[in-house]
Amino acid sequence: MNHLHNATELTTDELLSLRLVVTRSFMSASSLLAAHRTKLLELGLIQKGMGGLMPTPAGKIAARL
Repeated sequence: MNHLHNATELTTDELLSLRLVVTRSFMSASSLLAAHRTKLLELGLIQKGMGGLMPTPAGKIAARL
């Protein structure tokens, strides 16, 4: 990762999805639209783990900016 991704790289709906994951700290992967989930995973803002989705440190930062 060469730079920290931020909220300006996301659509409004993608940012809302990221903020939802951040506020819950853990949620089912099926709770997000597949397109949002895919983009957030590719950018490294969320990660899969323990059968669900969790925010990464970069995702927590991006969600708050």
